[in-house]
Amino acid sequence: MNLNCMHQTDNNEIWQVEVAGQTYEAPLGELPDWISEGSLQPEDKVRKGNLRWIEARKVPALVPFFNARANGTPIPVVSTVSPAIEKDALDSANTIETTAPQTQALPGSTVQAAVSGNNSEVVTASVITAEPGWCLFHQTLPSVYICTKCKGEYCKACPSSYGGEVRICPECGSLCTTTKKAAEASKKSAVESSIGNESFGFNDLSRAFAHPFKFKPSLVFGGLMFMFFTLGQLASGIGGIVFIVGALVCGMLANMLTFGILANTVENFSQGRLDADFMPGFDDFSLWDDVIHPFFLSIGVYISSFGPFILVAIIGMYLVISAAGEQMKKYKEELTRVPGTQFYSPDRTAEQSKQVKELLERVKQQNERRLARQQEAVQTAESGDSLGKGRVVGPDELDRDLAQLQEAKPGQVETAGAGPAGADPGFRDVLGSILKLAAPLAVFGGLALLWGLFYFPAACAVAGYSRSFLSTINPLVGLDTIRRLGVTYAMVLLMCLLLLIAAGVVGFAVQIVLMPFTLPGVGNLPATAVGSFVTFFFWTVFSCMLGYAMFKSADRLKLYR
Repeated sequence: MNLNCMHQTDNNEIWQVEVAGQTYEAPLGELPDWISEGSLQPEDKVRKGNLRWIEARKVPALVPFFNARANGTPIPVVSTVSPAIEKDALDSANTIETTAPQTQALPGSTVQAAVSGNNSEVVTASVITAEPGWCLFHQTLPSVYICTKCKGEYCKACPSSYGGEVRICPECGSLCTTTKKAAEASKKSAVESSIGNESFGFNDLSRAFAHPFKFKPSLVFGGLMFMFFTLGQLASGIGGIVFIVGALVCGMLANMLTFGILANTVENFSQGRLDADFMPGFDDFSLWDDVIHPFFLSIGVYISSFGPFILVAIIGMYLVISAAGEQMKKYKEELTRVPGTQFYSPDRTAEQSKQVKELLERVKQQNERRLARQQEAVQTAESGDSLGKGRVVGPDELDRDLAQLQEAKPGQVETAGAGPAGADPGFRDVLGSILKLAAPLAVFGGLALLWGLFYFPAACAVAGYSRSFLSTINPLVGLDTIRRLGVTYAMVLLMCLLLLIAAGVVGFAVQIVLMPFTLPGVGNLPATAVGSFVTFFFWTVFSCMLGYAMFKSADRLKLYR
């Protein structure tokens, strides 16, 4: 065995030994005596300092002694040599072959091996330790796998392979993982230890603002996608079935993008992957997983949070329209009885026309009779009759008939524009019926809106960590999440309010700055484009903030990591 980079083992290191349920402490140099006496068995647990417990047979420094006892050979004598003596021994021999099986040390540790010759001459030396990143058995090859138990690093050929990706450690027989995954796990553990011990607070909000800038390509690409989808929704104003369908598709894709980011971020953060990209991966693009499923998650969030408000608004509109319709119907019925208006009943008009005709016929007959009487009076006067000055009959009967046609009550007929609309009794009735419904609708609508604002973050959290439409629309799941979060959810609501205010201020500033670019017919396209990018950024920050809340409450929410 090559003995380069050798170090002397400290036999005075204190080890803990668990034997028959009891824990003892002893220097490492005394453990060979325990092995010789049979007090320490290979399957007993030992550890150094605060390290984890391992079986004694897996400690490389003790392997030669267990092998000697198992083979019935004398237990090697442990001795400590000074570095000067060790150097002289190394100068006199480049290679030492041991009769005991070859053993390897844990990475970064040093052990002492003892070898007995024909005359029981003892030579002490140290076992080689591989540098991190290099194979223990082939130190010229970089390590590809690392044991999850003994932490030994090996090249691609050393571990035994079982069933494709399964690799077995050649030393302790435990599972191996790739060094890349081990590094990611180590980094994750370091991040968790530094962030996970803090309670959720405004430090996490600052981290949420900084997180999108860690992935600038995703921020730019995602913002441009959302901008394109937002501008595409304006096509519905052009008209035509093609543009309307295109606007609906753009709206669906915008929801796909935003809720895809939300679900991906919350899921990664809740499982401890705090350095993961917020954009979902499109390497294995799936229409259901990447488009339809996030769209349904967004629908579930809006239904569970703002569904009651939408329902109250629909019921309120129906009641108001129904009440106004009933009052207008009554009002028109009153107007149909008033001659001279546009709503005057055609049946009543025909009836009065018939009465007028009859009246005219009677007037004609009266005039004929009056003319006849006048002619008779003239003839009598000429003949010297006693009627000399004949009396002219007035149209009293005509006046009485005309009076019978006056059916309208005084003040019932009003000309258009005769007075203000508020003086119209019909208008007052319609307005009164609407005002009677306004108070209860305002109360229920306000409560429903407050519920939506309060529950929206919880619905987003459920959609993110569950990825289930049924769980998202179930308010019991969201309320249970709020209960488990406790004070953390109050902090989430406060941060959401701050994000809304910040987004509103930035959006207003964008509108003011880009106001000169407003065009007739299409509006301010530059302001809409920049505003959509701002909306995308704040939505990403909201997703990261919610992800940090889920990460720090994973134990309370019983989320799998």
